[in-house]
Amino acid sequence: MSGDSDDTRGERVVFAMLVGVAFGAALGTTVLQNITQGIVAGVVVGTLAALIFPAWTDRLFETVTDKLEE
Repeated sequence: MSGDSDDTRGERVVFAMLVGVAFGAALGTTVLQNITQGIVAGVVVGTLAALIFPAWTDRLFETVTDKLEE
């Protein structure tokens, strides 16, 4: 495995964490009434999603990257 693929995988895991933070903050504010717990839950769920569903994470990462480059 080359160093570039490790960097890409790391970027995608961090991306999934950030997406998890955004949804976790919303969930924590509305449902849990505690934003900190929501953010922590979002990071955990985002990380697990990136590790369990790498194809979905890759697709979402590519879509967001393409939109940002436009």
